[in-house]
Amino acid sequence: MKKIICIVLAMLMLMASAAVAEGTGLSITTGLPTTQPQRTMVVQLDNEPKARPQKGIASADVVYEIELYNGGYTRYTAVFNDTIPELVEAVRSARIVNVDVYSEYGGALVHFGARVDPDSNMYDYFNANGFTAELDGNNHNPVKTYPSAGGLFYRDNGRAAPNNVIGKLQQMYDMVDWSTLSCRSPLKFNEYPTIPADGEDVNRFQIAYRDSYTPSYQWDAAQGKYLRFYNGNPYNDGTTGAQVTCDNIIVQHVEYSWFGGKSEAPNVALYGTNSCDYFLGGKHITGYWVRDNIANNTVYYDANGNEMLFNPGHTYVEILKTEKNIEILG
Repeated sequence: MKKIICIVLAMLMLMASAAVAEGTGLSITTGLPTTQPQRTMVVQLDNEPKARPQKGIASADVVYEIELYNGGYTRYTAVFNDTIPELVEAVRSARIVNVDVYSEYGGALVHFGARVDPDSNMYDYFNANGFTAELDGNNHNPVKTYPSAGGLFYRDNGRAAPNNVIGKLQQMYDMVDWSTLSCRSPLKFNEYPTIPADGEDVNRFQIAYRDSYTPSYQWDAAQGKYLRFYNGNPYNDGTTGAQVTCDNIIVQHVEYSWFGGKSEAPNVALYGTNSCDYFLGGKHITGYWVRDNIANNTVYYDANGNEMLFNPGHTYVEILKTEKNIEILG
């Protein structure tokens, strides 16, 4: 028996050595094996009804859904690393909160314009924090690292403005000087898919940001993944037509206020601490998150104070006002 164990361990060590020799590592955004360099593209995407289905979003490793207009209107901040699609649609403008999410990953920020009011100027915030890699379809930032990036955005004639901006993401990726950038991730992963020992069995749940802005998830045990729905319908990628799936959902509860009381200028408290709900492996567990400042990443904990490890794969993060709730459906 000991001889068999030694042979197995030797084989595993040889396999690991071969993987390293071939340049295989673990992705910082999915925890999956990859031969790609860690180069994150953080893209601001529209979520108005006429912007759906978003093209390329199934390739995103991590997707944040964030209320950007008071009343529950959301947009996505999508993080691409393992796979860079040729095109993404529909790219929209950015807010300060999107820079706060971007700072969790570094890399390049892709958007089409931004809020410029003095009390909530996204460009001023971006520049003041020492960030440089910005690819803006409107080129409104007075500090332009990639001014020619504007030529890599165009309008989709099959959709109406403003919900129709396409970004040539692969060409933007190739344009970026990656030697000047350091990429990171707030997520840490299990080595293998793991079902939490604690927690309750939850197969379906939804979050109602408002009418027509209601994401829901259903655990598919056969696939070992969550199926994503929107307003009760399968949430499909606009390029492939396939239903989007993910492996982890984080519902991150936050306090909201509004710069100058303006409904389109969210001041989202992504620093400090607040509660979290986690869904992975068909289980629901609770915990909390902590983030000190923009220089440090969010750390996710379970209710016992243990740092969370997520399952390898794709993650959706629902940024949710503390006064709103998750509805467990089954």
